[in-house]
Amino acid sequence: AARTSLQNFIRAALSSKQCDVPPLVVSVDDYVGPQQDSFLGDMSYNMAMVQLARWYDTTAISYGDLVRDLAWLENDGRFYNPEDVHYGHLAHQTIAWALGFASLELLSNYCDDEHLHRVSSSTTDASRGEGGSIHSDVKEKNHLYLPPQLTRDFMKSNASKEFSNALQSSQRSYVNLNCSSSTTTNANDVKDRNPCIASWISTPGGFRAGQIDAFMSAHSKESGVIVNGWKTENQMAEGWGNKVGYIANLPGATFTLQFTNVEKDINMVTLFYLRSYGEKWKDSLVKFNVSRKSDSDSDNGSDDVLSEVNIAGVSDDEHSLTLSQEITLSETIRKGETMKIKVELIGGTTFKIMGLMICNST
Repeated sequence: AARTSLQNFIRAALSSKQCDVPPLVVSVDDYVGPQQDSFLGDMSYNMAMVQLARWYDTTAISYGDLVRDLAWLENDGRFYNPEDVHYGHLAHQTIAWALGFASLELLSNYCDDEHLHRVSSSTTDASRGEGGSIHSDVKEKNHLYLPPQLTRDFMKSNASKEFSNALQSSQRSYVNLNCSSSTTTNANDVKDRNPCIASWISTPGGFRAGQIDAFMSAHSKESGVIVNGWKTENQMAEGWGNKVGYIANLPGATFTLQFTNVEKDINMVTLFYLRSYGEKWKDSLVKFNVSRKSDSDSDNGSDDVLSEVNIAGVSDDEHSLTLSQEITLSETIRKGETMKIKVELIGGTTFKIMGLMICNST
């Protein structure tokens, strides 16, 4: 499960700018704790992270590798907590130092590689166009395309064919997206290649309370349905409330969002949510419904339900995690149509939404 979710994230990030230089992807493992009894189980995420970083040529930083001897050999409690996944300020400070050191090492290695490339090259590097775009032939020459997914079903006997298919898929996307036009210097000709009509994730690092309120209020009003029992939470006093989010605060709480005349085709909705523990989160469960608003003159005006899933907000372990749930629609909502999202608390007394993405996952 850890490999699958992390690999999905890496592939989504690396393919987010198919016409341009891919973003820098840095995976960080900051866990040293009591969740697993065996060391192999405890290190399963770490091992998956390192394998994927090598496979996709991204960066992996492990706090666990840095302090494992201190934690287990010397039993130094300043760097881990044997009873809980949470630890003290010195451990957090050490994570920051590790990130800082790794960033400097990454920059140093990049500068060395760039210097060697320029010294050895007798011609001007033509790999990048204006604005950071990449030409199609350079993608093939420098292997700047997504390799096949690293799964247990990927066999060496099929490797050549799978890599060839991955390259062809990248080239087709380059043509279909008309990436060659990204070399234009005319700002008016720059095309919007963002696959999403809406996307946000909560603070830290994302939407603040006011921005979440504005987004939810605007699209709730658009639906014409009054919000019942949901509000933006910005409570910093307790661990479970240490992140801003949109939270249900009474049984049966419900809200409906509407997106009229969508600007792009939509076939997937991704929900980011908190899964936590304790009496507050007992039996926490929401029903998440995505529909396409029908023409009022047909089908008695009823909406076409394209997906409906139940998502649990309670954790079996005594720690809180921000998780994501991808919801694939049974039919694509086409540009110009209207979509609706209804969320209803059907179990427990609370549920916390941390982010939302509405996209075309081609």
